[in-house]
Order: sequence, then structure tokens, then C-alpha cells
Amino acid sequence: VVVPGVGEGEVTSGTFSPTLERSIAFARVPSGTGQSVQVDIRGKLLPARVVKLPFVRNGRVLITL
Repeated sequence: VVVPGVGEGEVTSGTFSPTLERSIAFARVPSGTGQSVQVDIRGKLLPARVVKLPFVRNGRVLITL
């Protein structure tokens, strides 16, 4: 995880979420990290977003997609 202007973090776990219909991950990121980050996936930096847990509760999406 690349956090512009702050440093780097590390993805600890990731998977595909059928409920959200997209990939999700848990990551350790530096304090002061805003919502916008980049994730290095197979050598490509892709945009990602930091959100609070939980993503889903009782089958209902709790974040803005």
C-alpha cells in the first residue's frame, strides 16, 4: 500500500467480496493516512480507498461504493 506523502503500508489479507462485488483487503497503514491510497498489484499501482470497519453487516453494505 502506497500512501502519498506519508509512506507505505502492508496488506495483511485480501479477498473478493461477493456482497460488495469487488476486492477488499485489510492493511496496516501509517497513521495520518487519508482515504486515498494506491495498492501495488503485480507491479501496477491501482487506486484504493481506506474505509472504517465493518464493510458489511448482516448482508447489508455499510460503506459508500
